[in-house]
Amino acid sequence: MFAQDLEPYRWIGGRPLVERALQMLKRYALSDTAREGYLVSYEGDRYGESIRYVRSDPMKLEILRDVLPQIQTPVQIIAGSKDRVVPPVNAEYLHKRLPHSQLHLIDSGHFPWEDAADEYASLVIAWWAAGYETWHAAVPLGLGTSVTSPGGK
Repeated sequence: MFAQDLEPYRWIGGRPLVERALQMLKRYALSDTAREGYLVSYEGDRYGESIRYVRSDPMKLEILRDVLPQIQTPVQIIAGSKDRVVPPVNAEYLHKRLPHSQLHLIDSGHFPWEDAADEYASLVIAWWAAGYETWHAAVPLGLGTSVTSPGGK
């Protein structure tokens, strides 16, 4: 399950691409430290290696398709409704196959924890505050719920 030739991605370097992705943040201004943290995380060969991972995902879908329905752990899936890097269809794929999942598409792009921080935090805090237990007990086996937050599509 290896990606195809990665050489074209190795010379690109991730810094300009990550900078461009960060420019899509609409409601949140990153601190210089946070911005540099994102940029440094893709220095050197890291971007090319991340492409290997992303490009191998389609090959793993067959395996995931059969394994995900067996997972009984409650799962909260939060994704940006306007994410062009990892489109919402990926979150929907997981949601359809995880029997105890809850999907929240929130009005943001690829960085919902940054660009929709208040909404993202509210969802996580509610889940941690035993919302997952209440939700899990109320939903029959195999019937996940899907929630599109205001502004989500």
